Amino acid sequence: MAIHKRILEWQAAHPNVTWIGWGIVWAIVLAILFWPRRIGG
Repeated sequence: MAIHKRILEWQAAHPNVTWIGWGIVWAIVLAILFWPRRIGG
């Protein structure tokens, strides 16, 4: 997968941005799991 390889190379060049990105992803996942009222209304 050429795209996946390019992503890995970009992450290696920008490790701080990668950590921020994963932090945002985990924040969204945890919010969905532990905040059911946002989904149910």
